[in-house]
Amino acid sequence: MGGRAERIAFWGSGAIVALVIAIGLVSPLIGYDPAAAVDYEQKLLGPGAGHWLGTDAQGRDVAMRLMKGTEAFFLPGLMAAGIATMAGALLGAIAGYAEGWGRTLVVGFLQLVDTLPRLIFIILVCTILNPSITLIAGVAGVLFIPSIATVIRRKVEALGSEDYILAHVAHGFSTTRILLYHILWLQARPLLIRQATYVFGYVLFVETALSYLGDYGVQEPTPSWGNMVAQTRELGGASAWPWVFPAVAIAVTIAAFLAFGNLLARRDEEAIR
Repeated sequence: MGGRAERIAFWGSGAIVALVIAIGLVSPLIGYDPAAAVDYEQKLLGPGAGHWLGTDAQGRDVAMRLMKGTEAFFLPGLMAAGIATMAGALLGAIAGYAEGWGRTLVVGFLQLVDTLPRLIFIILVCTILNPSITLIAGVAGVLFIPSIATVIRRKVEALGSEDYILAHVAHGFSTTRILLYHILWLQARPLLIRQATYVFGYVLFVETALSYLGDYGVQEPTPSWGNMVAQTRELGGASAWPWVFPAVAIAVTIAAFLAFGNLLARRDEEAIR
């Protein structure tokens, strides 16, 4: 990707990410009663001054539901990314730097979790326990720990024999400082950025997919981009407004987070060099 094209992609995807974050933070502060929003006299209206993105089959404003739908994945996505990134970084650092039974125990745990199929296991857990988006996000975060820990372990193993790391050891730097600051923060930060944005995008995908299916995700009348898209099954294509905007929002948001995370990590790698 050329320099100018990369800058456009970086700032374009960054703008979308910033918009989603802003909406995700502001949306919980805005009161919304899904039951009170029903108005069958206004159903299936096209975009206009009163309803910027039209209305759905129950006369509810699509723009408002699109905004409130971010609550279904925003904080859960951040939670999953935080769990996977922090735990994966710590366990990967231990697996790459420790020796003996400690390393064996950590590697064995990571291999065990890594054998679990993510989506199937999430559905299985939701079947056994009371399904909620918080549960989905927590399970997804745990299931991504091995993939992050693996890339961090390889990074730690590669850097462990570098002269400057050996010099830190010779000068009496603590293992904790070497791992957390000199390796994870200064050298492995781009890897963690990429992985965190990927986990966030995955949670968005899983939440919308399960909400679309209607069994384990967010249930009507609570808005979710997934159950908004599901309305197309009931409408039979009679109107595009209730589902086309959330469908586009899902695709654009996932693509923007993945692109921005990758480009931000690339810039960070160049800065480290």
